[in-house]
Amino acid sequence: MQVLDLIKNKITWIVFATIVFYIIFILISDVEKISEYFLQIKLEFLVLIVLLVFLSHVVKSFRQKELLNVLGEKITSRQNFIIYMAGLSLINTPGGVGTFIKSYYLKEKCKIPLEKSIPVIFWERYHDLLAGVTIILASLVLYFSLISITLVIVSSVILIGIFLLMKMQSFPLFLYKKLSKTSFISKNFPEVGPSKSFSILTSSGNMTKGWLLSVFGWLVDSVAVYVVFLALNVDLGYLLTSQIYFTSLGYGALSLLPGGIGVHESMQDFLLLQQGLELHVASSLVVLSRLSTIWLATILGACFTRFAIKKH
Repeated sequence: MQVLDLIKNKITWIVFATIVFYIIFILISDVEKISEYFLQIKLEFLVLIVLLVFLSHVVKSFRQKELLNVLGEKITSRQNFIIYMAGLSLINTPGGVGTFIKSYYLKEKCKIPLEKSIPVIFWERYHDLLAGVTIILASLVLYFSLISITLVIVSSVILIGIFLLMKMQSFPLFLYKKLSKTSFISKNFPEVGPSKSFSILTSSGNMTKGWLLSVFGWLVDSVAVYVVFLALNVDLGYLLTSQIYFTSLGYGALSLLPGGIGVHESMQDFLLLQQGLELHVASSLVVLSRLSTIWLATILGACFTRFAIKKH
């Protein structure tokens, strides 16, 4: 199956590139000190970290279901969760665009047309960025950071621009035409066409609902990162930890590199070093937080992809 081959190829290359990067990253940061430091992990925190990350995805999957409901597409909670989690298998793509694979599952398993699924998935990514900006803004009340403020300004301009474009009837049509020219879309989904989905999703009530659910989901995610820090005996406070995490995540996303690889880690390392942490400590925090969030999500996504395919 072409879609499954695409997933396997993408994951293989992304994993290979990531392994190479982390080997270099750890060697530069002093592999011996990092190895010794990792032995100090408080193992009792690891289960809590996994539970928190899983809970954050439960909330985000509920957001997907609500956005589909808004467009008149009702699916069972079980189907929705499986499809959402399966989409995480390609979260490590530039800007997370690989999650659009969910449109394939929604079409094949739930008969939901692309005119509705693509706007929902696009809007999920939009709300992810909006939620991150919101949390950074809250943290700036107590912790000033020029790097974080710059990210907020750039992201806000992008968010406002996208919102205004989505409110225009002509842009969604233009977007659909561009999508239909890509080989993957044209071969697998030739029926892609314009719809009023973007207009519906950008109404004030639906925007508020999507924003609140997104903020809640990402707050749970940031608690997981805070627990990661505690597991390695580092306590910078929840707000500062969240600011560092979302600032790094934001720059990584804007870089459009797969999973923000390199940019996220370097930014987080730099921000942690500014807090007076030693290089091996900062790098250990970066590695464990990334393993606990995006890489755990990728692994869960791969597992649910197999389950979704089997059920189909």
